[in-house]
Amino acid sequence: MYVYLIDGNSYYYRAYHAIRGLSNAKGFPTNALYGFTSMLLRIIRERKPDALAIAFDSPSPTGRHRMYREYKAQRPEMPHDLSVQIPRIKEIVQAFRIPSFELPGYEADDIICTLARKTAAQGAGVFIVTGDKDMMQAVNDGIRIYDPMKDLVIDAKQVEERFGLPPERIPEIMALTGDAVDNIPGVKGIGEKTAKELLREAGGLDALLAHPERVRNERLRRLVQEGRESIELSRTLSTIDTSVPVEANLRDLSLAEPDWPALLALFSEFEFKSFIRLIPSHGYEPRGEYETITDRERLFAFLRGEDRTKDSP
Repeated sequence: MYVYLIDGNSYYYRAYHAIRGLSNAKGFPTNALYGFTSMLLRIIRERKPDALAIAFDSPSPTGRHRMYREYKAQRPEMPHDLSVQIPRIKEIVQAFRIPSFELPGYEADDIICTLARKTAAQGAGVFIVTGDKDMMQAVNDGIRIYDPMKDLVIDAKQVEERFGLPPERIPEIMALTGDAVDNIPGVKGIGEKTAKELLREAGGLDALLAHPERVRNERLRRLVQEGRESIELSRTLSTIDTSVPVEANLRDLSLAEPDWPALLALFSEFEFKSFIRLIPSHGYEPRGEYETITDRERLFAFLRGEDRTKDSP
């Protein structure tokens, strides 16, 4: 059984920036809605998940914000034409009957990685759908990353080849380098290559902090000694919480039949004609060879773009 876990925030931001200037006849922006739905259908069609879930960030402050006031503070305010689409995106997710998770005080990353650990423990093969490198720390034998933009699957071996450390130790690198995207400070003057060399030379971050005097390069030694507080803070900020209070029963996450009337109403409102044609029994007259879908499994095969099943003569 394969489970795909999607970072909803990452998805709608990517959709918003990929398609611009789209709206319905009433002037309501629909670019993020269209892109999000397209990406969702692509996952269903091409990756063929048995189970699917989406997580969203909570608007309330998280533990990281309370710990470090500047966390993500550099990010610009969300564009209005995106913010008005987010509630409607969640309506589309609900109409697809895809489980979604959003908990006050927790980020989508933490929810996804908690769900990943719990579903992998139940024997599922888990794919976290993201392009964010910090999520690679969750990768293990049962959990992989799927980057939809690059159509790339990343496993634990590939993570270690890239960073020189096993996935769970990626926060050690980010403790030194920081992360500009999330405004995690790290140590100014230490990049990824230098961080790898320091950790390899010292034998790990704890050993480096315990004995910074052993660093041979004088400049780097001083940076580590003077940046100790920032390093420890950055490691904590970079470490994903996998103990979020969410339940993850595989049966509850299994792909279910969508609420077709709800989807029809939404797609009609947003004027998504190409998506309306995917809805069964809408009244379109079939042309040429066609198939009457009579069971749930064949319906999902159709949504996934699989070839039409053929009965024996």
